[in-house]
Amino acid sequence: MFVQYVIVIVILLLIVDRWKPKKMLILHQQLGNDWAYYPIIGNAFSFIGNNEDLMTAFIKTSTQGLKRKYNAISFWLGHIFFVGISDPDLAIVVLKSTLDKNFVHKLTKHLSGNGLVFAPVDIWHRRRKILAPTFASRYVSKFVTVFETHAKIIAEELESHVGKGNVSCLDYVTRYALDSICETEFGMNMDMQRQPDHPFFNAFVEYLKNIAARLCLPWLQIDAIYKLLPVYSRQEATKKIIYEFIDNLIYKKKALIKERDGIEAKADYLVGKTNPNITSFLELMIENSKNTDKAYSHEELREETLVLALAGTDTSSIGICFTILLLSQHSDIQERVYNEIQEFLSNSDKPLQMEDLLKLKYTKAVINETLRLYPPVPFITRCCKEDLILPNGIVIPKDSNVVVSIWGLHRNPQHWGDDVDDFNPDRFMSGQIPNAFMPFSHGPRNCVGYKYAMLSLTTTLVTLLRKYRFTPATNFKYDKNNPLRLSFAIMMKHVDGFTVQMEYRE
Repeated sequence: MFVQYVIVIVILLLIVDRWKPKKMLILHQQLGNDWAYYPIIGNAFSFIGNNEDLMTAFIKTSTQGLKRKYNAISFWLGHIFFVGISDPDLAIVVLKSTLDKNFVHKLTKHLSGNGLVFAPVDIWHRRRKILAPTFASRYVSKFVTVFETHAKIIAEELESHVGKGNVSCLDYVTRYALDSICETEFGMNMDMQRQPDHPFFNAFVEYLKNIAARLCLPWLQIDAIYKLLPVYSRQEATKKIIYEFIDNLIYKKKALIKERDGIEAKADYLVGKTNPNITSFLELMIENSKNTDKAYSHEELREETLVLALAGTDTSSIGICFTILLLSQHSDIQERVYNEIQEFLSNSDKPLQMEDLLKLKYTKAVINETLRLYPPVPFITRCCKEDLILPNGIVIPKDSNVVVSIWGLHRNPQHWGDDVDDFNPDRFMSGQIPNAFMPFSHGPRNCVGYKYAMLSLTTTLVTLLRKYRFTPATNFKYDKNNPLRLSFAIMMKHVDGFTVQMEYRE
């Protein structure tokens, strides 16, 4: 029965492959790519492999586009047509005018439902209005204390590795990011940094690993096939753990809010908070949605808090890890950052404040240069609901998918110069940032939490560099002839686990 089912699907796919839209076929003749094409799967064979192979294929879409007449290429993943661009002028038009996410939404819906990042436009528009005010500076600036508290725990957890050889910092920083996001979202400290086997942490990491494989393999995008595979059962099990954890936090916070509303208290104080000086995202979402036609349901609160956890954890943790890794390889730049920290913050034990971090211009330049070279989200996808005319004259047909290569934009020599592959933070010290810099996307659907991510990055970096000096790991020296090995698993990561060595500062 299974064999017959597969045969029917293959026949249907062959029919679909034969009847591709004419406009897409014409554009593909204009743009094209350097990969082999096969019936049914199109160019998908070039994206087959492990996560490192996948990232390598994505990088090739960027380099191919930069060498072609229209600064763009096209390719087919099964019957799905893509246009890949690495030029900022084209990217700005796409990201400002095309707001619909593509089929990736279907793949992420299993966990995040209609959460903000992948929601259809009509749902996104309402939720963005509710969520955007929660990221106002007056709220986010107060999270510095939360970030510093959890960053100090990283410093404690890493101390056993000082002077003892190589250490991978990814898991440590990911647990830090999850602890930070749980406290800022729910006002509760889950202390996952001191619990390496925390079930939510393990389920969270495993789910992201499993979903990455579906993105570029057409046969795994068919739910009927995917549900027959063992990986689907594992995804269901991890989803249950994640949902139970998030639901429990929401119920607890609602109970605390109800208790608060039933007693007399100061307006800025909530019973049960780990930190009475901050207002959690969940509280703000509940309050802000009351002012709309329809207050957030429990399901909607779960979706949005989950999306914030997914996006906030990976963006912050990967940005921190890449920065540490690059500083370990560039001791002169690391010392310049440390000297700036000493100049403005000295060795004071006073808790960090927003105004302290704003003084650190070079530190911010280092973070920006890291995000330029290694953006955590290296590619953004959109689906055109109407024909779209680009500045270079090409017309992207309705129902086409567009891949905006942030990796390609950030390594386009026309906008960054011939030293585009060099780690040079001084390029951000002039105050004039090229429009090709888009680590948090661009346009109406840009990352609503970019201020949050930058504060988390800066606070953690300052806290760690005050105590430790990072040096290259044994046998891990990177340069133009030996670049970082990268993988793609929802976010871009370092294959070797962001491995460094550590020593105390005097």
